[in-house]
Amino acid sequence: MNDTKFHPQPNCAQGGAQQAIVQTIDLRHVTCGLVPAILDALKTLQTDQADVLVRAGIETEIINGFGTGGDWAFQFMPSFGHGLARFTRLPADRLKRLRLDTLDY
Repeated sequence: MNDTKFHPQPNCAQGGAQQAIVQTIDLRHVTCGLVPAILDALKTLQTDQADVLVRAGIETEIINGFGTGGDWAFQFMPSFGHGLARFTRLPADRLKRLRLDTLDY
């Protein structure tokens, strides 16, 4: 369904520092159900970052679909001919959310 590729993220550190692996997920072919497809792909990740390739001009749908919160932060990166959203896994301590349920009062 998707062509998953790996490429090293550039590391400006000197010496033998280990480079982080950024997984690239190609979803440019997805025209319907893009947000669920992204979520399914992110569930299978072993790394903390992923570049998701999407159709050009689809940024608004991604922003509306993910909104605020969730397990991943994302930003749009400059790209040519397609959209590129970089998703970064949030640290576990940031996942503790304030619950404001009426049952708690």
